[in-house]
Amino acid sequence: LKRQKKELEETLGIQVTNKVKYLGIYITPRCGTLKEDNYVKLKQKIATDLIKWEKLQLSLIGRISTIKMNVLPKILYLFQTIPIQVGKKFFDDLNKIALKFIWQG
Repeated sequence: LKRQKKELEETLGIQVTNKVKYLGIYITPRCGTLKEDNYVKLKQKIATDLIKWEKLQLSLIGRISTIKMNVLPKILYLFQTIPIQVGKKFFDDLNKIALKFIWQG
């Protein structure tokens, strides 16, 4: 397999990798790593983004709008492109992150 990979790289002049990012989604050779490479990383990115947004003086409506316009589209896009089961804990964590942001703690 390593020999074939090396031949392919030399013949085509491209690098063979374990995952490729296409339109913001990591495509991997194994389905088992799709969740870790996409859903877990998205949850972490949402958490860090909302920490940055917390520094702004937003009203309750502004914080709700931030979730609706910035967070939900990212989640929906991921679910439309990679429809895999992620488990209840994923949704519980996202809910906790969003509620903490909306209610400021």
